[in-house]
Amino acid sequence: MGIEREILDYLENHMGDLIPLQGLNIRIEAQRSEEKAWRPDFMARVSYKKLQFKLIGEIVLQQSSSIFKAKLSLLKSHASKDKGLVPLVVAKYLSPDRRKQCQEESVCFLDLSGNVFLEYGGLYIERIGFPNRFPEKRRGRGLFSDKASLILRAAFSDIKKVWGVRELAHSVGLDPGFVSRMAQELEKRNYVSRIDSKLKLRDPGSLLEDWVREYDYLRNQEARYFCLAKGPEEIMDKLIGAQIPDDIPYALSLHAGANLVAPYAVYNEVHIYVQDKGGIHWFVEKLKLREAGKGANLIFLLPYYKHSVFYSKQRIRNLWVVSDLQLYLDLHSYPMRGLEQSEHLYEKRLEHLIDG
Repeated sequence: MGIEREILDYLENHMGDLIPLQGLNIRIEAQRSEEKAWRPDFMARVSYKKLQFKLIGEIVLQQSSSIFKAKLSLLKSHASKDKGLVPLVVAKYLSPDRRKQCQEESVCFLDLSGNVFLEYGGLYIERIGFPNRFPEKRRGRGLFSDKASLILRAAFSDIKKVWGVRELAHSVGLDPGFVSRMAQELEKRNYVSRIDSKLKLRDPGSLLEDWVREYDYLRNQEARYFCLAKGPEEIMDKLIGAQIPDDIPYALSLHAGANLVAPYAVYNEVHIYVQDKGGIHWFVEKLKLREAGKGANLIFLLPYYKHSVFYSKQRIRNLWVVSDLQLYLDLHSYPMRGLEQSEHLYEKRLEHLIDG
């Protein structure tokens, strides 16, 4: 409750700065009780000209999408009991996605970075676009880090499966203690539920949403080359003809990989994950490639996800392609038509899996 108290104190002391509207008065007058039934974190009385109403506020921290959605639902349900109650989400910072979620659910929001949406009767306030004034340092060993993502990949491989911790650890080659700690964090964020001490995904859609938000394709290291070919299809044919040996771990990703799985967007570059620089050297020698900056059409990726990027890779047209999950992660943040392709991939290959 320490951070929540800090946010509430800031709210009380800086309300006029956060919502600079002359004549608007917001007075916080009640806070959460210790009753077992859910109560909002605070209530506030609002007056503006002849308009008067009450806010019921919930303070949210940097929590999972699953918990965020649950809080929105609780706020809306509580506010529906009285026409004079307006639900309000308060945070240090709300991302554009979360602000959009609030508005789609008809929930007002206010963050300490300056973004605000407040609507009731004839009052309408919307100020958005302020950057995060409270950025958090990334933690190196979070749920979406390289090794920890193996746990998520295994869970996504069978949405309905109930996993024992040791069984899960054995299946992905991780220490049971590490898996146990990650399982506790998954449960804390409402991503999994416990069934007879075993784990089961409870909200894979929200988990994937948060994973995409954390993932950054640019963490991979690129090596850019030019392959003499008329287009990406001819490059793919050359890769097939190269008869890549088993001791050269590789897998296609981004548009080239998606084209083999669920084709949609036109593309000009072929991206390939390789385990190390030795693998790149093999391709360079075999295909007679030359280094290129602009004009590169064959791009090798030394993976940020060194341990997990090849998990569940798939064989298509005699080429290895990363899993649908990895394709989605890579494409979602890729600037050149990546989002469109990722949405198509989700619709064709992932939606039925996420929905169970």
